[in-house]
Amino acid sequence: MTFMSPDIPGHEGFAAPVLPNGEPASSSSAFVKEFVGYQAACSCGWADQRRFPPTREGAKETEYRWWSRHAAPLIAAAPPSELVVKSNLLYERIARLAAERPLAALTLLSQVEGWQRVLLDQAVAGARESGASWAQVGEAMGISKQSAHERFRTRVNM
Repeated sequence: MTFMSPDIPGHEGFAAPVLPNGEPASSSSAFVKEFVGYQAACSCGWADQRRFPPTREGAKETEYRWWSRHAAPLIAAAPPSELVVKSNLLYERIARLAAERPLAALTLLSQVEGWQRVLLDQAVAGARESGASWAQVGEAMGISKQSAHERFRTRVNM
């Protein structure tokens, strides 16, 4: 039994059988004959600490744990795929414009930079107001928590 969301590619949840010695069965075990329970796990390497009985209900509980403990925070931080596609298209179009008409590209990029700064400040403020730590803000931006804090602390009231 696997669980997936198109919003978080590279993450496939599953109910990992737990062996009698308390260890989860390896992913190379195609068929586990003797197991004593289930543990929620993900293809990315995440594994829940909690173990559930080797029943249909136990397997369903692992699905709930994967969705609530692992997938939900990832989905909350993942940009909508249609915006990623549009962002990539915009980048490609502006790169072509810069090669063909550099002054027009500069005009457009300065406009984008202006509203990008405002939106970035709003997104950081919203993340902090909803309880995100500076580490989470930094991770979402691909920078350290210290860099995120130094860059936005004076612009965010938290």
